[in-house]
Amino acid sequence: MEDLLDFVEYLSKLKLTVRTGWKMLEVEKGETIGSHSFSTAFLAWILAKKKKLDVNKTIKMALIHDLIEGITGDVSAVEEKYIIKHSLEEKAMPELKKILPKELENDVENLILELNEGKTEESKVVKEADKLDTAFQAFLYNKTGEINQFDLSGFIEFAEEVCQEGHSKELIDYIKSLQKNKKSK
Repeated sequence: MEDLLDFVEYLSKLKLTVRTGWKMLEVEKGETIGSHSFSTAFLAWILAKKKKLDVNKTIKMALIHDLIEGITGDVSAVEEKYIIKHSLEEKAMPELKKILPKELENDVENLILELNEGKTEESKVVKEADKLDTAFQAFLYNKTGEINQFDLSGFIEFAEEVCQEGHSKELIDYIKSLQKNKKSK
């Protein structure tokens, strides 16, 4: 039972930790790692279902896609260009395994490896959902005035690099249309 309590405490830390990119932009109420993972899981679920993939596996992968950031810290897209995120995660994996309930250790480790390799359709969908959620969040901050002065094109371009086809491309186009509508008002 103690390992479960340690893990819940760890998850609570993720629910309270504001993502680095929003801190850098000085967003007053920045999105947390936990809330981002929650939204990413729903987007991944939708995309996986539309693509007729293994929805269960995709949702699990989306839920844990940033799980290790409670140890490594959140690496922003800008920092990721200079830091090899996967090597940071490999070094932190033993520490994460100490926190995980025994029943989840192998599943989490295997899902993180699969996600990092990026070869399966499920892992690609999670990466797309991750970037889409960030682009949607940037749009919402812009819409509410949190980052009114900020040009969202960088977020959208970053998501576009990952989301090349299918339903993900439709969502990028949707974000662009929302942004155009906001500018024209």
